[in-house]
Amino acid sequence: MLNKKTLLALLISAASANVMAATSEAYVDQTGSNQQATVTQAGSTQFSLVRQEGDGNIATTDQSGSDNRSGVYQLGSLNQAAVTQASVNSDSTVDQSGTANVAEIKQVASDNTSFIYQIGEENVANVTHGGGGGHWSEVSQNGMRNDATLSQGGNLNSSYITQGGNDNRADVGQYGNDNLSNLTQNGNDNIAIVSQKDTGKVTGEQFGTGNKLLVTQGDLATAEILQDGQYNDVVIDQTGSENFASVDQRGQSQYANITQSGVSGEVYVTQSGMGNSAIAVQSGMSDYASIIQAGSSNLATVTQR
Repeated sequence: MLNKKTLLALLISAASANVMAATSEAYVDQTGSNQQATVTQAGSTQFSLVRQEGDGNIATTDQSGSDNRSGVYQLGSLNQAAVTQASVNSDSTVDQSGTANVAEIKQVASDNTSFIYQIGEENVANVTHGGGGGHWSEVSQNGMRNDATLSQGGNLNSSYITQGGNDNRADVGQYGNDNLSNLTQNGNDNIAIVSQKDTGKVTGEQFGTGNKLLVTQGDLATAEILQDGQYNDVVIDQTGSENFASVDQRGQSQYANITQSGVSGEVYVTQSGMGNSAIAVQSGMSDYASIIQAGSSNLATVTQR
């Protein structure tokens, strides 16, 4: 399996040569049986590299415009990769090893870069870059039946999704300016859903089984979540401006729900044990709330207006 540096070096080297030649180039290398590779290039200075080893892998690359670069490497059987690039200066890399993994990248302009790395079986990754921004994304999945969906539209968005284990799901939507999302899931059956508008930052880490986090952000919001255990649940809704929320859950069946619709609010929730619930609602200005729960079946509600 090629590493990031190797694939990126190939693309950069090819791009430099391409600029000098001002022509499109396509390279296909297949070893095994029943492989399929389709490369379509319309425009100038396109570069496409497809390498397949194994049985029944399918790769499709469609490039239009100019200066697009794409690398697809598949090792194993029945893997599928589809890359669509419609200029300007888009880069993409798909690296898959295993069985029946599916990766799709759609790049519509401009300055987009995307990496998908998958090891295992039946993992699915979908990345869509809308126009008008310098997007960057990276999806890494190791295990079985993990699902990552990333949609970016607007300006200067960045997103990282890392999943290890089985049956994890991550769904990130970024629309607006300067969003950053970093999600890490290690375990089984974890779910993370993030929706960002305008400028926001989300850092989410999930370790264990059946943990869930749902974050919705408005303007200049920051959310930090750590879940370590089983069946913990976090819901954060930040529709105001410059709000901050931090949740640290350790144990089992913890629940935290934070709603921030005001300005410059801060909420900190720390939970350990089993079955604790924390609810915080802020709609004023510069509110501060801290909830610490240790034990079982505790309930805390804070409302600030």
